Amino acid sequence: MASKTVRLIFPEWQGGVNPNYAKGAEILALIAPQGNQCETFRVPVSEDFDKELEFTDGFYGKIAILAQQKAAYQILEKSQPDKILTFGGDCSVSQAPFDYLHGKYQKDMGILWIDAHPDISEPEDFSHEHAMVLGNLLGGGAPSIAEIVKHPFTPQQVMYAGLIESKLMDYEAKKLDKLKIPYATPADLADGGQPVIQWLKENKFKYFAVHFDLDALSPKDFYSLLCNEPHTPPVDYAVGQLTLADTVHMIADASKEASLVGLTIAEYLPWDIINIRKEFAKLDIFND
Repeated sequence: MASKTVRLIFPEWQGGVNPNYAKGAEILALIAPQGNQCETFRVPVSEDFDKELEFTDGFYGKIAILAQQKAAYQILEKSQPDKILTFGGDCSVSQAPFDYLHGKYQKDMGILWIDAHPDISEPEDFSHEHAMVLGNLLGGGAPSIAEIVKHPFTPQQVMYAGLIESKLMDYEAKKLDKLKIPYATPADLADGGQPVIQWLKENKFKYFAVHFDLDALSPKDFYSLLCNEPHTPPVDYAVGQLTLADTVHMIADASKEASLVGLTIAEYLPWDIINIRKEFAKLDIFND
């Protein structure tokens, strides 16, 4: 029987408190390879971009995020896919797809988290929920969002790729040390994705899902990143160092060792497109 793949367009932006993430998701879904058999679903997301997000339980946007995550779960439970392509949006969009897939593949499944940041914060650490999503999947993170996770992962089922170790916050370093999640820095991946393949082999994973936060990429290699927002000063947070070509090659090589059943692409910010749309909207001729 052929496997069923769905494309999930999930323009959630409240986790990153940035409406531009929603625009990025829509554009990403449009330009990505379309496939031949994929059925596409769109998660309904609040587009009240001008309204200030409420601050509840230590982070912004809880009400919207919870409703949107539940909607994503409902779509997946009804459609029952075998594989999921998710177009985000901020990093929060991986929760429902990965939780659903874990229920299907259980202990035979691992997560490759390609990111410059660990995403295991808690509300007392940070106020943006997209920095908590992997924590949610591990049973920590934001309690009010984590409580809807049905199939929590163990730290042994996760590996980071592209993590910028030198820029970890103290609390992040302590959490990682406690969880013992393995990671490969950009330097570790300089000669290829062998650390990832070795991790898959050692854990005997038959299936894996990839969370690809585009901020794992070097802003010199790939422009459409938060850190490259025009007319803003240099950022002080971790900036990625991977290249797009090498990262895709790493995923492809890993797919020869285990079946890739989930791929999230998150935090795409095509600034030229976003800004040309924003500026042209000021001309009456576009609004007639």
